Amino acid sequence: MALPYVRKNPFTPGTRTYTGSCHCGAVRFEAQLDLSQNTTRCNCSVCAKTAAWGIIIKPSAFKLLGDPQALGDYSVSAGGHARFCKRCGIRVYGHGTLEFLGGDYVSVNLNVLDDAGLDGVQVTWLDGRADTWAPLAASAYADPFKPQPA
Repeated sequence: MALPYVRKNPFTPGTRTYTGSCHCGAVRFEAQLDLSQNTTRCNCSVCAKTAAWGIIIKPSAFKLLGDPQALGDYSVSAGGHARFCKRCGIRVYGHGTLEFLGGDYVSVNLNVLDDAGLDGVQVTWLDGRADTWAPLAASAYADPFKPQPA
């Protein structure tokens, strides 16, 4: 379903390597991401309370660099797991298998990317709370710590 008020994403299409980590650095990763693609935020209680902001990629585009033993696993649904650092508690990524996403997937939490300028990334808000996953709204992310044009 296309949303009429979706603004064009200012990012140049193309995949680029990003790194990310939890707060304490025990969980680190590298991911091939195209930030010109749509990202999502969900209003379900798990995503809202952990401030998850995801971009879906194939598992082959994700590489865990830190110690796998540092990862905790929380089953968020029949098709998904939230992975977090056991030491500092930060939710770093999720993974699972959902046919409507093309099978196996990884959802990288954009909030944990290292030095990624995310101002302008397109975000679609989804209705996970009602379990419909329908798009509720869309907007470009505005970094609250970066001066915005008047």
